[in-house]
Amino acid sequence: MVFNMKNDSQTPMYKRVLALVGLGLIAVLIVAFLLVALFGGPDSKDLFMGLAGLIVAVPILIWLLLWGLSAITGRHNIASFDAGSSNKRHDRFGNVIPDGKINTVVFDIGNVLTDFAWEKFLLNKGYDKEMVQRMAKATVMSEDWVEYDKGNLSNDEIVAKFVENDPEIEADLKKSFVNIDGIIEKRDRAIPWIKALKAAGYKVLYLSNFSKQALEGNPEAMAFLDETDGGILSYRDHEVKPYPEIYKLLEERYELVPEKTVFIDDTPVNIRAAKARGWKGIVYKDYKQVEEELRQMGVNY
Repeated sequence: MVFNMKNDSQTPMYKRVLALVGLGLIAVLIVAFLLVALFGGPDSKDLFMGLAGLIVAVPILIWLLLWGLSAITGRHNIASFDAGSSNKRHDRFGNVIPDGKINTVVFDIGNVLTDFAWEKFLLNKGYDKEMVQRMAKATVMSEDWVEYDKGNLSNDEIVAKFVENDPEIEADLKKSFVNIDGIIEKRDRAIPWIKALKAAGYKVLYLSNFSKQALEGNPEAMAFLDETDGGILSYRDHEVKPYPEIYKLLEERYELVPEKTVFIDDTPVNIRAAKARGWKGIVYKDYKQVEEELRQMGVNY
């Protein structure tokens, strides 16, 4: 186990005294047990068994006492169920305080916490790769795709715009985009990643250009939302990245301090917009690359 010496130096004196008393009591019991085992006679059997029982019982009782205090006060300690944070600093409510300068991690969703699987979505409908690319140019690769994310138009109105981009395949576009269920796929790493950051004391938010259709049509892939501290999906507020309004809205809604916030997004222009507001930013390429860049910023979890 690696201990943070800075945090240890801030441990209150009474806690250190209590810890030493507990360790001392256990040490006395062990020494007494060994002495009785080595030098005690037949008449020492009851004492021997009593000491053996105390050696087992005392640590358990101490643990139960600490666990009870943690449960009642909400403050973490070595007996808490999240004992891995017991050597970290905590606020007066028992929440972990991150060690570094960053206190908030903001995630994009598509191709960061989930896969935006548009190609597979169309292939699964029976189209060949050539037709998939043609349909993609009229839809996901067009400027009109952002209309999903703005949340201002109905699905039929959005599909009508796709048809205008390639009228010859109108029937295929209408049939394929009657809904977009399955276009977002789950990433197994998302929830453990979020939980690890939160356990280390970081506020975890999301900021994504995302549509109502994609949210409602892909519930399994979006299950990680319940693990976060909140965030913004663009369709709800009718603002999209990389325009500054959506970043400002997240700052105000969650009282973010820009220089203590890091944003992870797979699109460079979105990261540049975040940095323009004083945020830190990481362009997502893969998990290990992001983890290393977070570590360099002092984000440890």
